[in-house]
Amino acid sequence: MKTFTFAICLLFSALVSYATAPKGGYTGEIFRTSTADAAAFTQCVEAENSGGTGPVSDDPNASNGKTRGERNDQDYYVDYETHDAPAGKYQLTIRYYAESNATVHVAVNDGSMFAVNLAATHSWNIVWAEHTFEVTLHEGHNKIRIQEQYGYNVRQDKICLAQVDGPMPCDYSIGTVISNNNPSCGQGVGVSANCQGPDCVDLNYKWSGPGVDISGNYANYIAFNAPSANGTYIYTLTTSKPGCPETTREVELTVSGCDSAPFSACVEAEDSEGNGPVTEDPNASNGQTRGAHDNWDHYVEYAVNGVPSAGPYELTLRYYAAGDGAVDVIVNGGELVPVVGLPSTHSWNIAWAERTVTVHLAAGNNKIRLVGLPGYSPVRQDKICVVTSNWTGTPPACNYTIAANAVRISQSCHDGVAIVARCLGEDCESVSYRWSGHGIDSEEAIVRLPPSETNGLFSYTVTATKNLCVPKTATVEFTTSCDIGAPFGACVEAEISLSNGPISDDPNASNGQTRGAEDNYNYYVDYAINNVPAMGTYPVKLRYYAPQDAQVTVILNEVMLIPALHLPATHSWNIVWREETFYVPLHQGNSIIRIQGLPGPAIRQDRLCALPEEPGARMAAPERIETSNNAPLLRAFPNPAPGAFKAAFYLEPGQAGTIRVTDVQGKVWHTQQLKGKGSHEERIPVGNAPSGIYLLQVKKANSVETQKILINR
Repeated sequence: MKTFTFAICLLFSALVSYATAPKGGYTGEIFRTSTADAAAFTQCVEAENSGGTGPVSDDPNASNGKTRGERNDQDYYVDYETHDAPAGKYQLTIRYYAESNATVHVAVNDGSMFAVNLAATHSWNIVWAEHTFEVTLHEGHNKIRIQEQYGYNVRQDKICLAQVDGPMPCDYSIGTVISNNNPSCGQGVGVSANCQGPDCVDLNYKWSGPGVDISGNYANYIAFNAPSANGTYIYTLTTSKPGCPETTREVELTVSGCDSAPFSACVEAEDSEGNGPVTEDPNASNGQTRGAHDNWDHYVEYAVNGVPSAGPYELTLRYYAAGDGAVDVIVNGGELVPVVGLPSTHSWNIAWAERTVTVHLAAGNNKIRLVGLPGYSPVRQDKICVVTSNWTGTPPACNYTIAANAVRISQSCHDGVAIVARCLGEDCESVSYRWSGHGIDSEEAIVRLPPSETNGLFSYTVTATKNLCVPKTATVEFTTSCDIGAPFGACVEAEISLSNGPISDDPNASNGQTRGAEDNYNYYVDYAINNVPAMGTYPVKLRYYAPQDAQVTVILNEVMLIPALHLPATHSWNIVWREETFYVPLHQGNSIIRIQGLPGPAIRQDRLCALPEEPGARMAAPERIETSNNAPLLRAFPNPAPGAFKAAFYLEPGQAGTIRVTDVQGKVWHTQQLKGKGSHEERIPVGNAPSGIYLLQVKKANSVETQKILINR
């Protein structure tokens, strides 16, 4: 098969050898299959000629003698660029090297990333493989980023693009749905783009209108405040897709209920809260001011009440400053207008000046704090005045981000899944959510999905909106399987893992090499156990050499798991090996198991294998697993739990023990020391731990019992 592929490649190369790259702009060969079929665009781009963060290295087996990539470089990427490409769908073929199965993330033109799985070539620089998947390109210039993921190693050689024949998928129509066509003054409004048809994917949405300028692939729903003046306003939605004509829809709002006179208010500094002294000043607007000429560290907090509607307003500060001053403007403890410069008035109490900035106020009552800054002249504040603004700029950046994750018991298509939106940052108050994807349209932060009952990759997007903030999105993906499939198992070689130990050849090793030194115990190896199908307690087998009895510590995802695991001697450093089995509670997905030598005799590590899960197994070294059937196993109830739950277990009277609750990232949410009294039933508080799967562990003198629990807020 390889001979046949090689022959085809030679023939293909000969057919296109006449092609040359156009002058300037890119490196890569372009050719069209014939003048009769001018649309069949094809281009190959070398990794070493592209932008990226991975190092370039020589490789005589590479297509152009070089590649990009490095072992254990956790997130390097290559940006492949194409020019003069017609819009349409393309088959992208990546040539690569990977010693084990790997996953990369792909993004086209800075769009959302999607995962692509690459089969192992079992070689880092000799045997390559190719994998093909489909992408959609714009007309002209395109950028395709292929990024390595944590725990994987991929060496990229090149990509080739071949346009897919056939008409562009443009079978869709766009409608709009608005929450309220006749809002009151400054009232919140939501507008959705409703796409119908089989080709609604890959659309770009652009909204424009008074105070609105939002675009993106996920901007199919926006929320904003109606204008604060009576009248009729037009908002335009433009949708586009590579190779398809643009479509335009208009939404009309009629605003009523606004006061005919614009809002205005002036507030004196001496009548406001502050930490600066109040002093007399015949030149001040009301005869007094706040501030000290020898201290910049003063603030005044002005109360601006009765604001008719949320929106932008002009704030004008009257002040004195002997030199150039500056203040931070903080609105309602949240929005910050930083380092507002105040030019010198060259006077502390005679000549004043005014400075105007735009702020965003809430309807009703507001607090505006003006704070002096170090390194600037002290400021003597006189008053502020606030008036309605005609500002129509882009809403300010809001200090929050959105994350999304899926909570589930297993990958089985027969189990339900909860998708959870989380807001992170100081401005999460009043954020609203809207989930979309695979037929759902929900405004809940947590959506409980029924069992899919089908194999596949499922992707859901949450759009978070807040008044005067640009919508933000997050996407969660997960796969389900209805097939039982083969039991999980993975073996990882020490010599290809992260470690501080030296590599040495050994014909008796599983892959011909090992890690370790005979005169130094203090070496570790980090084994990446990837693609674990479900959380559970798995038997793990370490193959090693040890001339004498030795001890190691086992660390899972940077959390101490087994402080001292005894490894019996093999009575050999490089001839006779032994395998020792112990149990580890692995999370679903990827984990790192560190095997670290302890003071005493050294060991030579060969490989680590994670074996199929054994239901009911308790985590301990096999020699030390409890065998008594009289002691009840660890139980947690209720399970799922709404928050705090109870744990029932047995601990020998007088024996010391520890209860610990960790999440799937290894973060500890509860720990408790106790002394055994036989049968225990303990209440376990978990604070504000979010919904998700957790590990409950009871650590005894010679074993650890583990139980999964689902917290469902």
